[in-house]
Amino acid sequence: MPFPQIQSFQRLTAALALAMALVTPAQAGDVYSDAAPSPVLGRDIKFTVYLPDGYKPGSATAYPVIYLLHGAGGDENEWRTKGGAVESLDGLIKRGQIRPSVVVMPTAGPASWWADGVADKAGTAIMKDLLPYVESRYRVQTERSGRAIGGLSMGGYGALNLSLRNPEQFCGAAIISPAIYDPLPPETSAARRTPQFVRNGQFDADTWKSLNYAAALDGYKAGARRVPMWIVSGDHDYLGIAPMSANLFWRLHQIQPKQVELRVIDGDHEWLVFRDALPDALQYVDKQCRQG
Repeated sequence: MPFPQIQSFQRLTAALALAMALVTPAQAGDVYSDAAPSPVLGRDIKFTVYLPDGYKPGSATAYPVIYLLHGAGGDENEWRTKGGAVESLDGLIKRGQIRPSVVVMPTAGPASWWADGVADKAGTAIMKDLLPYVESRYRVQTERSGRAIGGLSMGGYGALNLSLRNPEQFCGAAIISPAIYDPLPPETSAARRTPQFVRNGQFDADTWKSLNYAAALDGYKAGARRVPMWIVSGDHDYLGIAPMSANLFWRLHQIQPKQVELRVIDGDHEWLVFRDALPDALQYVDKQCRQG
């Protein structure tokens, strides 16, 4: 007969195994690398793509698609390796908190700012090259209600600007710690040094102002489409993004009071904030897209 201590250990081991089985996701998406040819940029747009559990070649099911943009200095792997995007998506989908979705995490260059700046037409490349490629290669919904966008820092700047300038294309936007300095970025911002905003060897304030979101608000307001937006920032963000986010919220609130949300959470301009912000942002965007 086994000793009592051994029996206790065996029971504990079995209980732990059962607990692990209960918390381990039964559903898990797959992640692949791909690249979209971009005539606009003259190079490929590399991206990582998350395919939800159940995605099968040859199936007739078309999934919602979310474009998730990285920050300055990042790449197509950053949301996966630092932002916990895959784990968040697996959990949200398993619990039924968002629809099973394809998520595209691209890079158009580490300092592109996802805009048509001095060096690259990165914004046009996303809309004219990446989106059509994804929609031709993957089983994603091609109507507006099935296409959302989000991003952090530089990617938040990009997600906001692409939404405001292309509201007929996106049903929702997740704006996480957006680098949307108005009127100008601080000296510590990467925007001061990126070729997208540099002319004659110096940061060009007029270029920044013409590409930042404030320049797009009048045109957006005049249009018929509204993109629901979830805005979130850390309260200790050293770049001053919390008050910038509040100002963005108030401006959008004048245009779409029932389709914009602001959250200020504890933290700095850091991955702990970005990771924590992502699940709530995705749930809001998915809900808004399902409704409209």
